[in-house]
Amino acid sequence: MVRYMGHAMTVEAYRVKVDDPVRALEEAGLIGREPVQLFDPSKVVSERHLTVAFLCAVDAFATGTNRAKRIEVEFLRFLAGAKQISEAIAAVGVRPGQRTVGVAAFSGGSSDPVQLLERVRVVLGGEPVEGMLTTADPVEVARSLGIPEEFIGSIPESEGVSREELAVLERIAVLRIL
Repeated sequence: MVRYMGHAMTVEAYRVKVDDPVRALEEAGLIGREPVQLFDPSKVVSERHLTVAFLCAVDAFATGTNRAKRIEVEFLRFLAGAKQISEAIAAVGVRPGQRTVGVAAFSGGSSDPVQLLERVRVVLGGEPVEGMLTTADPVEVARSLGIPEEFIGSIPESEGVSREELAVLERIAVLRIL
């Protein structure tokens, strides 16, 4: 669980049994009513990626620069490195038929984030997939987010983190000032 400025977020990936995870959560009264967000875990380069998106979303609400009305939607926008919510959904959103989904649950709902994740898991018929949130190929993620290779090449080598991951994190951070 990550905590920042009075907010909390916890994240897991699940293999699900339902055909349309978004619709299943809408019908269960979770999406739109509870602070929970589905995302495509194959578009997440690392736990840092998730954490930075969360920190930026909380900060956007704290400074009044948020574009979304709900923290979970602002989180998705930052996760995708996108200015527009529709762009974020297109970049990192979950599609019908997708069998592995990432789920982020936030504080501020009717239950704490851990309990909220459990409710989501039950509705989706999900089984946790350990390590799924850190297995995406950084090169593919950077490419899917439209980060130019020239930009990635301009980033100095760093120990323990790829240039592509740094480019993704920078894309998120830059959204705070745009």
